[in-house]
Amino acid sequence: MIGRFLAVVLGLAGAAFGSQAPGFTLLYMQNLQGRIDELRPIVEQFDADVARYGYTRATALSECESSTGLLEALCSGYATTIRRYDELTAHMAQLQSVSELRRPLILAASYKRDIAESVMKEFKPAVPIAADGAIYAGGGFGVVWGGLSLIFGLLGALGGGWRYA
Repeated sequence: MIGRFLAVVLGLAGAAFGSQAPGFTLLYMQNLQGRIDELRPIVEQFDADVARYGYTRATALSECESSTGLLEALCSGYATTIRRYDELTAHMAQLQSVSELRRPLILAASYKRDIAESVMKEFKPAVPIAADGAIYAGGGFGVVWGGLSLIFGLLGALGGGWRYA
């Protein structure tokens, strides 16, 4: 009896936790877009500057890899910025390419730690009223309740006299 009660109570906690996934994902994507928007002018200016000398981004970065001295120092910063921009835009495209229902799952598998930590500083749980929040709440409940029911059932079976039901 206690096992069933604990499974339900913790299952409800799982529902509350799971229901936050869509809201967190939305805030994460907004933070991600802000970072992309911040880097875009730098990358576009680099592309425009090297194009004036007949270079593409790839050829300019390739030449930068073999440079030394001041040019190496300047190129290193641009190369890092461009890599980060490309990485973040690819990450955003990945998140945007799936349904709103799948986004939290994709995010859980591919999040950027620095962005997730930034989002967690500002994230405040809220009661979801959208369908995807309700689905994740049900999933959170089901996973926690089902897992605990299985564990308590196994413990009851191993214990002989103690029954889960």
